[in-house]
Amino acid sequence: MSTRSGPLSLIAVVMIGAAHANLAQSADELVRVTLTDKATEEDRSIEGRILVEAADGGLLVEDRSRELWTVTPDQLLSRETLAGEFQPFDGEELGRHLLAQHGDEFTLVETEHYAICTSAGAAYSEWVGKLFERLQRAFLDTWQRAGLELHEPQAPLPAIVFRTKQEYAEFAARDAGPQLADAAGYYSIRTNRIVLYDLTSEAGGASSRSANEIERRLRASPENVATIVHEATHQIAFNCGMHTRYADNPMWLLEGIAMYCETPDLRSGSGWKAIGKLNLPRLNRFRRFSEASRRDDSLLSLIVNEDRFRDPESVADAYAESWALTYFLIRNRREEMVAYLKALSSKPRLRWDSAEDRRQEFVDAFGNVSDLEEDFVRFIRRQGRR
Repeated sequence: MSTRSGPLSLIAVVMIGAAHANLAQSADELVRVTLTDKATEEDRSIEGRILVEAADGGLLVEDRSRELWTVTPDQLLSRETLAGEFQPFDGEELGRHLLAQHGDEFTLVETEHYAICTSAGAAYSEWVGKLFERLQRAFLDTWQRAGLELHEPQAPLPAIVFRTKQEYAEFAARDAGPQLADAAGYYSIRTNRIVLYDLTSEAGGASSRSANEIERRLRASPENVATIVHEATHQIAFNCGMHTRYADNPMWLLEGIAMYCETPDLRSGSGWKAIGKLNLPRLNRFRRFSEASRRDDSLLSLIVNEDRFRDPESVADAYAESWALTYFLIRNRREEMVAYLKALSSKPRLRWDSAEDRRQEFVDAFGNVSDLEEDFVRFIRRQGRR
């Protein structure tokens, strides 16, 4: 995602060529799958669990680092069941796995819920880890108080932090595509990793040596801090029971939840206090959109498909409207929003809804879209006015 409003920040490519209507879930057996890697044309083995098996033999496999692998029938060489049950890596195992992929200049910083593979130096990486932990506690507390039953991540969450933007950009272009190279960071649904770089290195000078210095430098670029929080929120939401990776999650909702949390909160040492705070950059963007070109069917177009997120001309307005709709529903239709989130969290992987399915799910939760529009617009117009 370019820093605030560029291409989609959720990176997921799913190609299992079977008819999705015949997908079947498997148990948590530990398996070894051997396949031909299309990128390298070499054979490789993956140990993990099969999440989905398609009618044509294609597989969706989760390995012990929680990375997802789509295996088409022509790639699959063999599969075997191993002794024991699937267990994701613990923090030490995940750390070794990440370090083996990234080279000698990287070290590991561990927190209670995160394994951070970093070349950015101890001070910045520890600051990032503390930020992640504060955000996670606040996220879980906020939604549990709202009545949504979530859980702590069931395994450590991985993060990669590069020393410089150039190193990050080179990796991002290979890992997620060139559109992410100019971003401040991203979350990959496929690998389940957040990828970032030391934002204080971009501000000039040597790496920061204390939390106070880091926060002083970052106050000059709050939009970049918001991106870190945004991507970390995606990772938390996909690992605490709110969203399911590779399920049909509406883009407006995924991005709306992340933007609801993204307002930076650098001064609070005891916890994250900015979740749900009015997001002025998004609000102002939505106001400009409303005054210039917003159509009467704008909400409906946002709900039923992702077309506006794919169009460079409309993506920034789609993000702004997603934040506005999420903010409105949480503030004014909280019980309905919690019920909607519960329903979406149980969606199966790799089954895609039609536009009419999307519309009907929304109507079942919140009522007629055109009726909601009037209340929505009136509420958003009042925000930030004194």
